[in-house]
Amino acid sequence: MQELGGNKVDCSDVIKHILVSLVDVASSKTSTAYARTTLKILLRKLERDYDILRYIMIEDEIENNMDAISVMTDVDSIDSQNVGRTIQDIIDLYKKELGEKAGYFFIREFRYVLGDEYLSIIKHMGVDLRLSELKDELYGWEIDKYKIKDHKDANIAYLEKK
Repeated sequence: MQELGGNKVDCSDVIKHILVSLVDVASSKTSTAYARTTLKILLRKLERDYDILRYIMIEDEIENNMDAISVMTDVDSIDSQNVGRTIQDIIDLYKKELGEKAGYFFIREFRYVLGDEYLSIIKHMGVDLRLSELKDELYGWEIDKYKIKDHKDANIAYLEKK
């Protein structure tokens, strides 16, 4: 258990809530099976970069997302900033993997489903959904010509030409 922003949290509970929320939002645009399969494939791809992902299991046969996704308590001892980097990449890459099925408002819907308490917790872990939304807003621009700069001491982000 770690303290983040005044909350005592288990990283395993945070990760599970994030994954269930992602699948719930994606399932509103596509089937639950597709949403889970896409997440499962993404987690296996990222497992090479994030050892933490080997502690996550997604069952196909179980109907309820909360019961289908399990996260072992082994992740509770991992530094919250490392967990945060993993969560950020999962969110960003999952939306990309879903492609058009996720839609423009995916991150906004995800934030709503996630809830204020978890938004606060993941913010203390270094997860910045504001930047994810900004990336979505820039979709359609020649984004490869720009990079998003984030000022860590202030609540701002801006574009800079590459």
